Amino acid sequence: MAVVSILVTLAVPALVVLAIVLAVRRHRGDETGTPEPRGASVRRFFQYVVLLGLLIVAATGLTGLLEPLFDTQGIVSRSDATLAQQLTFTFMGLPLFLALGWWTLRRLRTDPDEARSLGWSFYLTVATVISLATAMIGAYGALASLVESGPLSANDVAITLVWTLVWAVHQSLAVRTTSPAERRMIDLAGSLIGLGAAAVGLARLVAASVRGLTDLGGETIVGNSTDQLLEAAVLVMIGAVVWVYYWLLNLAPSQHDTAWLGYVLLPGVAAGLVTALAAMSYGAFDVLVWLVGDTRGAPATEHFSELPGLVGATVVGALVWWYHQAVLGAGRTGERREVRRVYEYLMAGIGLVTAASGLTMVIVAIIEAVAGGRDILVGVSTVNTLIAAVTLLAVGVPVWWWHWRLTQRAAGLDPVAEVASPTRRIYLVLLFGVIGVVAVIALLTGVYLALEDVLADGVSAETLRSVRFALAILVAASVVSGYHWSVFRDDRRHAQTRADPVRPPGHVLLVGPADAAVARAVAERTASTVELRRRLDDSAPWSVDAVVAAIESARAGAASEEGTDLIVLSAPDGLQLIRMAPASRR
Repeated sequence: MAVVSILVTLAVPALVVLAIVLAVRRHRGDETGTPEPRGASVRRFFQYVVLLGLLIVAATGLTGLLEPLFDTQGIVSRSDATLAQQLTFTFMGLPLFLALGWWTLRRLRTDPDEARSLGWSFYLTVATVISLATAMIGAYGALASLVESGPLSANDVAITLVWTLVWAVHQSLAVRTTSPAERRMIDLAGSLIGLGAAAVGLARLVAASVRGLTDLGGETIVGNSTDQLLEAAVLVMIGAVVWVYYWLLNLAPSQHDTAWLGYVLLPGVAAGLVTALAAMSYGAFDVLVWLVGDTRGAPATEHFSELPGLVGATVVGALVWWYHQAVLGAGRTGERREVRRVYEYLMAGIGLVTAASGLTMVIVAIIEAVAGGRDILVGVSTVNTLIAAVTLLAVGVPVWWWHWRLTQRAAGLDPVAEVASPTRRIYLVLLFGVIGVVAVIALLTGVYLALEDVLADGVSAETLRSVRFALAILVAASVVSGYHWSVFRDDRRHAQTRADPVRPPGHVLLVGPADAAVARAVAERTASTVELRRRLDDSAPWSVDAVVAAIESARAGAASEEGTDLIVLSAPDGLQLIRMAPASRR
């Protein structure tokens, strides 16, 4: 059931997102072509909904009828009602599905618009994803029953065979009747499901290994430990096969468009890092509490019962994050592109949230220590809260500082490009928006709790205790927003400087022999904008060293308000310099 819930949790959001993306993509595609007749849209809607329903009905009935064929123990028993249902689903649903499917395939061959329709793309996506997830569930159940040395699960074997066949047929149809862009949604969903199953299985495998080696979490029987390892290995194998097919073979080598980047950044980079940080923080908290905190008399096996699972989540989360950030960096060049900015600001945001949570807990612990009284949380002492705060700070601050330092260094090297990037603007605006909402909620909560105490018993130490979380959140929000407001203010100043229509300083007009090489050399050595005009009367040949020395001498002796624009004349008796006033602003 755990595997079922995992796959359903992954499949349902994937189907919703796919439906939205397909609808938007189809709408954009139709804007450039002939609008689809309304009658055809309605017909396709009912046609593919009925086709999908008949597919599920036929596959369910066929699975039930095949189940006794794989029952080696003779334990499968069915009531008359169940048998009647399976017969109806098979001998009524299957012919109807085949008939409607044959008619649909015929229209696909004769009508090119049918293959490009939203209804066909959506049907293929939903049918492929549902059959894939169901086949994975059946394969896991069948293989798990084998590794447990128990009777083979006939139902799981039947599910695996039937739904694997359904998946193979629809995957083949997707390859033959749709374009790579339309199959992209199927590849994304399959990659996500495969990655999730493999990651959960690997985390369980690591946790079972740690639990077997350390005996944490209670008594461990060798046979049960082996079964846990084998079951986890089965889940890893099934998820890895799906992930390799959809990601490594289909999606990874394809075009790096928005959907591709969204998959790599969100389920890959962000989810992996958040999982690793959360598990690592929790594990470090358990260790520190055992060393210097309040364990409330719990033995080691009970206190560290969750540590194997945390180790597994940390290892797998770090591995998922490392791989996907390496995929992003594989095509990274010296040029700073928007994809790199998205990655760095995303990592900085995750680290900032973690560090801000730690700062909030520090302030809560300080207020609690000042106010005195009972524990901050039920079962959590003040010392343990401080340990949790320090752990969050120790984990979040380095992640935030490292990635934020990269963005700030880029802003220092090229402030115009970095400040103007949409990723930086979205990051700051989103940050201020979230902080504002959190601060307003904390303020309203704090005022309500304070007034409640004032109206009831008057102001006391208990009043300070009641508003400790609201007050801590307000202080942490003020610190974070104050720093980022200074960053935002500097960015606005750079943006205004960029928007000034003033002529750039350091313009040099060379009047003399028409020698382009001299003009380029002067521009490089003086960092000036150089314009060259040929003098029609007598002039001496240019000397680059003499021109550069004259320009630098003139600029060194000029006041700041006089500007640095110059005219350099090449005369028979030497160089002549004329200072020009800066261009006037409008």
